[in-house]
Amino acid sequence: MFILTAYKDGVVYFTITRNLSKEQLLFLRNTSQFSCPQCGNPLRLKIGKVVTPHFAHIVLTDCLTSFSERESPTHLLGKQQLAEFFTRVGYKVSVEAYLPKISQRPDLLVSNLHQMIAIEFQCSVIPIDDILSRNQGYIKGSIQTLWILRTPVNNQMSYKAIRCLKLSKFLQRFISSDAKSGATLITFDPTTALFVYYSHLVHISGTTFIGKTGALPIDQQTFPFAQLKSITAAELKEYWTIFQHNRIKFLRYRRVSSKLGTKDRFLKACYEHQISPEHLPLIIGYPIKGSEIIQDHLVEWQMALINELSKNFVELQCISENWIVNFLASNCKPIHIQKATQVVRHYCRFLMLVNYNVQQSISQQIFSESKLLSFFVNEMVAKRCEY
Repeated sequence: MFILTAYKDGVVYFTITRNLSKEQLLFLRNTSQFSCPQCGNPLRLKIGKVVTPHFAHIVLTDCLTSFSERESPTHLLGKQQLAEFFTRVGYKVSVEAYLPKISQRPDLLVSNLHQMIAIEFQCSVIPIDDILSRNQGYIKGSIQTLWILRTPVNNQMSYKAIRCLKLSKFLQRFISSDAKSGATLITFDPTTALFVYYSHLVHISGTTFIGKTGALPIDQQTFPFAQLKSITAAELKEYWTIFQHNRIKFLRYRRVSSKLGTKDRFLKACYEHQISPEHLPLIIGYPIKGSEIIQDHLVEWQMALINELSKNFVELQCISENWIVNFLASNCKPIHIQKATQVVRHYCRFLMLVNYNVQQSISQQIFSESKLLSFFVNEMVAKRCEY
């Protein structure tokens, strides 16, 4: 287990920082004794050529169980960088401070006159229940919590682009959303010392999103964290183009890849409406806020809904909560039934706005692309603070 803090000569609480030279560290190792601030057992100061300098127990002890998972060199480096950052923005910082009342050890504990925050820099995937348990512990200790995720390696291609992104279910749990900023995920990349933003996220299916990426060097970051500039009209058109490209690509693939034959409910619904998947109108597969709560592709669950409405002649304004719950249970894979119900309700309101007629086949209805783009823009545009 890698540790950055220790008692020095049994008295001083000592933290390894990046500004300590190798010569200084060697001197400390030769002239001082270090012990674990939790269990009191001796620690060895390890100074390698590859791994960040750190302390390690000479003999393994039970106190290691208070560390949630084995830490990588990247995790150590990130903790040091974040400690320096919070110090710079005016916080008192304790690295790996053990909190005996709740038996937890956050990566950083930062405080000022107004608040105390436990900072968890998460580099690996852990069970969501572990996160919820840690959060509950901090709440008991009257401590706020801030989780900062390491920038996912598969999304480090470009920090200045609007493009398709892959965000795992774990990452999606940390997406924040409000009326002003929309859906945003803020991460930190220790290898480049950059805060990497994925903003204005639009869900397509599963782990696929369209999003705008941006990066801010740690020495330019503020706290609370700075926000990205608002998206421009040109960027909105780029979103729309990427959305349409991915949608038609999926529809073409979906038609030829099915192995269910006549049991394929999506293709069967298209057949009943006398329309090929590629010719479905844009109202099917349309981006809806919060749709990541439904694991099915936008195209599939929206076509299923259209099919149920048309088969039963259910008017949009008459749809009840129970009807939506039953629809989801029969046709979709929702992660959270209540939130998924709200998403379906939002999509039904959209269908009313574009004058969808449940008594007419989808193949016989025409919807203005310019009007659909206008709805899309209204969903996306929001006033934001800028850096």
